Amino acid sequence: MSAGCFKIKALSTRYYNMKRFISTFLLLFCLVAIHAQGGQPVFLETFKPVERVHDFGKVYEKDGKKQAVFELKNTGKDLVVISNVNTSCGCMVPEYTKKAVRPGEKAVVKVTFDPDHKEGNFAKQVILLLNGGKQYVRLWVKANIIPCEHPVQEDHPYAYGHGLYMNQQILPFPDLSAGQHHTFSLKLANNTDKPMSIIFKRVPNNTILKMPARVYLKAKERTTIQVSYRYIRKHTRSGYINVYPIINGKEGKPLKVRWNAGQKFQLLQ
Repeated sequence: MSAGCFKIKALSTRYYNMKRFISTFLLLFCLVAIHAQGGQPVFLETFKPVERVHDFGKVYEKDGKKQAVFELKNTGKDLVVISNVNTSCGCMVPEYTKKAVRPGEKAVVKVTFDPDHKEGNFAKQVILLLNGGKQYVRLWVKANIIPCEHPVQEDHPYAYGHGLYMNQQILPFPDLSAGQHHTFSLKLANNTDKPMSIIFKRVPNNTILKMPARVYLKAKERTTIQVSYRYIRKHTRSGYINVYPIINGKEGKPLKVRWNAGQKFQLLQ
């Protein structure tokens, strides 16, 4: 594991999803407010960026935040004021010129990008709302993010014993009708320096629950399995079984699989 990874603030996937949701909501709220005040903003062609797309190229997550600097020139005859800058991802934080930009002058927009807990091709837009939201300009930030390996407990917080970690303690199957099915993605991690053999023992046995009977993990390997259940009848009461992982011949803590009658995805302890 790269030591540089520990320099980045450890944030959970759920936190990042929430940040992205909030950013998208604020952007939509702003556009709806503008529409209510007199229509959609129109593209301002005379506010020209020197670089419309900033491509960081290959970015290593362990290296931390990067900053893109956009310069825009007012080539028109009227003042331009940047009213707000909206990004489509909470991982991008903008700074921008607040004063009015006279004809012939330039404004600067700085976008600080945090690649933490991201990987692969990244492309997100940056929308500049101008002159009280009547006009706009669209910019883009791109990158190819090379992830680092995070501590196993970040994505697999539950210890099942003997070096096995998972991302869930309980799988709460929702209330469904006969013939319907639901699937969970269950993440497993071997946090030891030796190979791991895992056999899943169901107590009591339930053959309708579909999951691998045995999983092999190399030293430090992480994987994802699918756990699904098809309802052969409508459940009238809630129930559960325990799935015990047998780790290299030794029994670990149980994973609870729950069926919730009359409730949608409610976690029942």
